[in-house]
Amino acid sequence: MDEDEILVVQETEYTGAGEHPWAQLNFAAENGIVIKRGDPSEEVPGKNIIIPEYPSQIQVKEVPLESLRRSYIRNAIADLPTRTVSQTDLNFLVDETRGSQEFVEETLMESGICVSQNS
Repeated sequence: MDEDEILVVQETEYTGAGEHPWAQLNFAAENGIVIKRGDPSEEVPGKNIIIPEYPSQIQVKEVPLESLRRSYIRNAIADLPTRTVSQTDLNFLVDETRGSQEFVEETLMESGICVSQNS
């Protein structure tokens, strides 16, 4: 850069993200989540966070993407005032889940939700 040029750097709200999880762990503890060291395979979502004692305990756990998509859809429609969604809502859920229209419609039907023909 030339001496008279200005460089602007913008930090995100998560300065140090990935390096210092203290804020997230404190928030969890304040909301009743047990934080402890041990075997992460004993972790129960919503109940505890178990920090590995040894690096060898860190593992990859595959999660079926379809179940996450279905869960997202069910949560998105949980507080609907009616048992229908519009075509616009359907299109949004298709885009958000990167699923097919058939997949989203099937998941909605499983939850007793109909797709309105009106936008």
